[in-house]
Order: sequence, then C-alpha cells, then structure tokens
Amino acid sequence: MDGRKCFKCEYVFERLRHTGSLKEFQTRYSFPPNFEGCITTFCDPAAFSSFGTWCDVLSQENVWGTFGCHPHSAKYYNDDLEAKIIQCLDHPKAIALGEVGLDYSSHCTSPPEVQKEVFTRQANWAVTLGKPLVVHCRDAEADTLEILKSCLPQDWKIHLHCYTGSSAFATKFFQQFPNLFIGMTAVVTFGKATNIHELAFDVPLEKLLLETDAPYFVPSQVADKHNKFSNPGMAIFTAQRIAEIRGVALEEVLETVRKNTAYVYGI
Repeated sequence: MDGRKCFKCEYVFERLRHTGSLKEFQTRYSFPPNFEGCITTFCDPAAFSSFGTWCDVLSQENVWGTFGCHPHSAKYYNDDLEAKIIQCLDHPKAIALGEVGLDYSSHCTSPPEVQKEVFTRQANWAVTLGKPLVVHCRDAEADTLEILKSCLPQDWKIHLHCYTGSSAFATKFFQQFPNLFIGMTAVVTFGKATNIHELAFDVPLEKLLLETDAPYFVPSQVADKHNKFSNPGMAIFTAQRIAEIRGVALEEVLETVRKNTAYVYGI
C-alpha cells in the first residue's frame, strides 16, 4: 500500500489550475492504484483565512489537514492568527499542528528571534491540544532541538518535515524524542543530493515518512517540461529510490512507512 503523504493542497491546485476534487485530480494525473489518501498542510495564514476554502478541502474523502504558521510567515503572527489556528485545529480532520519551526536560510525574512517566539508558542499549543507537531527546520537544527526540548514531553509525536540536515544531528533528535519521524521527499531522487542519500540509508526505515511537499520537488524519474510541479501521487518515486538505496523491496518501504504514518497521525 502507498499510504498517506503530506503536501500543500492549495498550492498544487492553484498552480495546476485544478478546481475539482482530489478524487478528480487523482484520475487526471494517474495516481498509483495503491494511493490511499493524503495530508494537506495549511501553514500560510492566507490559506486558512477563509473557513470555506480549507473546510471544503477537508470535506473530501481521505484528505486530512495540519494547521500552523510557517516560519516564513512568523513576522505576521499575532493573537488573532493564533486564535484562527486553534479554531481550525478543532476540525475533526485536523490531525496535527504544523508546519511550524525555524528557517535561518536566506530565503526567510522573518527575524530569528521572532521565529523562535512563534515556534515556542505553537509548540506549547500542540501539547495543550494534544496534537502531533510537524516541524520545519532549515539551517537551525540546534535551536530547533532546544525549543522542542523546552516545550514538548519526551514521548511527543513529531514529524520533522523535509529534513535535509546531517545523519549525526538526526541521531540527536531521535535520542531526545523517540517518537520523532523524518519526512523524506523527492529530493532523495536527485543525483547530487548525496547527504539525503546518506540519510535515506542511515535513518532506520521505522523512522521514515513519505511526503511530497507538493508542488515542490518533482522526482527526477519524471521531471520534464510536462511535469513542472509535483503531486501526492508522485511519492511512489521517493519510495522507489529509498528502496534502491537501502537494498530492500519497494513493498517493504511502503508497508513500513504506512505503519509509521498510522502511528504518528492515527489515520
């Protein structure tokens, strides 16, 4: 089975000019037959400012959601936005808080101190609401770990989204949080992404999740002028590459990450 994947539904549909349901999208883009469903991440405040838009998405079969304020938008965080996130998380298909965290790359214009404050507030809310936490960490591993340690119980369920750090620091995360899982995207299919290849080999399969981060990261196996954006159905290519790197059967990867997803998200 192919399991469930994380992606940014509103971005995918907008860029591919799709106005129908996910089921119609699956047919249009020939998803693999073992595709079971997906988790869409609402982490841009504009994406969930309208109740109707995100609620319509979650009304579809086999679609779940996470809600939070991405570090890129941390400079816009305030009490009103926090209240909106909490309201969204009350939806029965809102299964985690995120994607939240720290991004110290040059692409992020929110000041680091603001990011840390916003991340801390949201991590505390994850505990209050009893939700798993989806974490964005880019060039900020040490500070991310410190905030997680200060806010979360050691047994908290954490999805470290699209992790591109070292295997050594991944081990530090695992040592502190035994219920932390690392999300692996199609970056692992890129020939020059040797550090991600190492992660795919070093991290126990029982600690991996499949995600697309769609519309970003088109798998190298299908990247061409006709496939400018990724979609949840492409996660199978990530699984194939992980299987190749680890020297195991594709079905073993799919079965294991499916169990991991069920454990973290309860779906």
